[in-house]
Amino acid sequence: YFFSVFKVFKSTNTMSALIPQNIPLTADLPFGLDVTSDVMLKHVQEVLTAFAVSVKDKALSLEDILVSFFTNKGVKDLMVAVSTLAVFSHEIHTQFKEHLHLLTATKQLKYFYNLPLGRLFCCLEDFWEGTAEAEWLLNLKTRVCTTAALAGTKPHQFFKEKKIDDYKDFAEHVEKVDPHAIYPTNIYRQCDGCTVSTEDCGTIESVMSTTLTTTIKTRKKVLDLADDTLSSIYRPLGRVVAIIDDKVEGFYGEDLIKYFAHHNIKYQKVVARGNEVDKSLEKVCEMLHELKKNGVSRNEPVLIIGGGVIADIAGFACGLYHRSTPYVMLCTSIVSGIDAGPSPRTCCDGFGYKNLYGAYHAPVLTITDRYFFTSLHEGWLRHGLAEIIKMATTKDYELFCLMQKAGPKLIRTKFGTVNLTDSPEDEEFDKLCDLVIGRALDSYVKSEYGNLWETHQCRPHAYGHTWSPGYELASGMLHGHAVATGMGFGAYLSFVEGWISEDEMKQVLTLISDMELSLWHDIMDEVDVVWSSQCKMVEKRGGHLCAPLPKGGLGKCGYLNDMPYDRLKQRLSEYKAICQSYPRQGYGLDVHCRDVGLEDPSVTAMHHMQNDLAAQAAEETKPTSYNEWIQQVQSTRNSDWKMNVAFSKAEDTKTPPAFEHNHLFHNGVEEYAMSMTSVPSQNVQTVAQATMENKMFAPCMVGTLEAQMLRMQVAVSRATRCLDVGTFTGMSAIAMAEGVPANGKVVTLEFDEKIADVAQKCFNESSVGDKIELIKGCAVESMQNLLSQGQKFDIIFLDADKDNYSKYYDLALSGLLSDDGFILADNSLCALLYDADDNRRQALHDFNQKVKNDSRVEQVMLSVREGITMIRPVPVRAAGTR
Repeated sequence: YFFSVFKVFKSTNTMSALIPQNIPLTADLPFGLDVTSDVMLKHVQEVLTAFAVSVKDKALSLEDILVSFFTNKGVKDLMVAVSTLAVFSHEIHTQFKEHLHLLTATKQLKYFYNLPLGRLFCCLEDFWEGTAEAEWLLNLKTRVCTTAALAGTKPHQFFKEKKIDDYKDFAEHVEKVDPHAIYPTNIYRQCDGCTVSTEDCGTIESVMSTTLTTTIKTRKKVLDLADDTLSSIYRPLGRVVAIIDDKVEGFYGEDLIKYFAHHNIKYQKVVARGNEVDKSLEKVCEMLHELKKNGVSRNEPVLIIGGGVIADIAGFACGLYHRSTPYVMLCTSIVSGIDAGPSPRTCCDGFGYKNLYGAYHAPVLTITDRYFFTSLHEGWLRHGLAEIIKMATTKDYELFCLMQKAGPKLIRTKFGTVNLTDSPEDEEFDKLCDLVIGRALDSYVKSEYGNLWETHQCRPHAYGHTWSPGYELASGMLHGHAVATGMGFGAYLSFVEGWISEDEMKQVLTLISDMELSLWHDIMDEVDVVWSSQCKMVEKRGGHLCAPLPKGGLGKCGYLNDMPYDRLKQRLSEYKAICQSYPRQGYGLDVHCRDVGLEDPSVTAMHHMQNDLAAQAAEETKPTSYNEWIQQVQSTRNSDWKMNVAFSKAEDTKTPPAFEHNHLFHNGVEEYAMSMTSVPSQNVQTVAQATMENKMFAPCMVGTLEAQMLRMQVAVSRATRCLDVGTFTGMSAIAMAEGVPANGKVVTLEFDEKIADVAQKCFNESSVGDKIELIKGCAVESMQNLLSQGQKFDIIFLDADKDNYSKYYDLALSGLLSDDGFILADNSLCALLYDADDNRRQALHDFNQKVKNDSRVEQVMLSVREGITMIRPVPVRAAGTR
């Protein structure tokens, strides 16, 4: 929605709409619609060089130099121009593809108004390199970055302190047309949307989009003190909050402390276990707690250091924290370096299944440094190769050839970081390692980033990840070995489908085997396990199997969407036979987590898997009709059932039967009932809050269930006048008032003046207070007065002192109740619930029996809350009928 300034210059009218007239851009700015990075580089260098020449010989303080910098017309026009760039557009990325380091800098310079001064000059450094004044400008940058009072200061703060008004109108205008450039929460993502509605706003349609920007870099020895990859990000912030894998901490902990200390950056680390068994929601929550404890800001990139598991769970924690906190991923393993690290799919395991929970949250910067691989166990390194093979097989044939050429030497030399000489052959191999990493990353992100939220399932990078997630944890396999078994099986399926030749299938299987990865694992003999995995994957993929397989040759991809159980069983058997002909009969080396010193995740996962299989078996034997369900399930569940129809009136008893419980229902019953009941109105909620605030006995409130029942009883019966005997804080009166029509009325009686005052206040604040009349005093006397006045009520709700229920009942039937009205007596089942020595228990029992034996009425006792008895006079009908 916001065009770049380059397009603006084509039209004066357009420019006036985007740029304030009192901040004119230089007329001769050499930018046009077809701007390239070369053009911009040339102009920025001219502006920065001219500024340097204008001030370098003057005896100015650092702050005065900065004042001159921001008030320099060329600099000012440049900053304004860059701030209007559409840095999230495809066009800008295409136009800058020859100078990607300038693109990275430009994407941040757009937000110069809020960029820390240290970071601002780090970005500008990419432009001034090679200029005549580069040395002076570098010295200026160093002075800014090493001056604590300035490095973290943002330009708008500096402008205010130094009373620089040059950007005031610019900021006010851009606040309206592109607020993201002035008040960014996160400079790495941008949102847009369009909303349309009907004239009456009865229907609203919207479309929303979020565009993310990220950078991926391969570096060597990033912790060398001279390397500024990390320091340029965190020095302006003054600190770095890092989540680091415990094993990485053991190898590189001291190096990290020295690096950040050298650059005067406060290093606050959170050490976390990064084993597969730790990939849980519990660990994610622990990380969230640490982020909160360290006061991480929403625009402060967290630094995550580790392998695939840490990338997944720490990235997930950042995605949840503040709903989106940026992070930088420093990858220390192959899995994180070319797959989990740059991936937007952060996650954790659950119920024995891989990656059940997660969020789409990509890092703002991914750094892959293969020199971290020197500390990896060969088994850890080997299993990471599977992630490269998957991309080579389905996306990049040249990468496939490179992997064939490199072979297991990648493992023995730990990707060219150990056991190499200065020979031309090894120098060439070192370059080959860089190329493998680079092409693997390139093919992965080109597949992943175009489908960021998995809105469709045509995903080449999911090759090998269709069946393996369901048995990886249960088998205890390392992730790469599990993926390798899926890739080998997938290559065979592709051959059977006629999508690749037999030779191409053998090339895939041979590459996997040469890298000492697994083609087969015995858990694959358990067809039901593999089938269960497939069923879960279909659920996860929106009802599609959509298994990516090589198709049309290696380096290309197609999708298998149909695999019935019997065919799966047959293909697994055939594939196993093929694997027997390969070295080690298709088994890999260092296959399991325990083989490389990691905890075994299989015990817990196997338990979940067995439960899943048992649930599937139970599902298959479920009755298919309602009658079958009655016969098979309900007959067993109700084996002790007793007749629930009475054939004669029960005999009176002197006392109520013994009842050892204080509640009618098991835990969870009323909670479930409430969760399925309409949420009470604001009027009712106000009463609840007032009751708590005034420290009244809250259990005396009728609560959600009974309030909603009262409201609906009143509405359904079309009652217009209700009598509420026992107001308490007013919830029942308000509920009934909400049910009566506009001309209806509720009279409510309360003896306690203090409680009555709270209720009256609630009535006054409610939307139905005009329908309610509160009478204070003895309820019996009040009812007698109402009777003498000839008043009648359609519903009379009894909820006052239980000793006098019989008196209230008699008064109601003496003329207060209308001919078609009914009585609701609350707490009638408290005849069971109250203590045996409580006289109210006996009083309620006597009342219940009195109603039961009264031939003038018919009644039903309902087990709602603590019991409600609905009573109505027997209709007068023709003789002999009832």
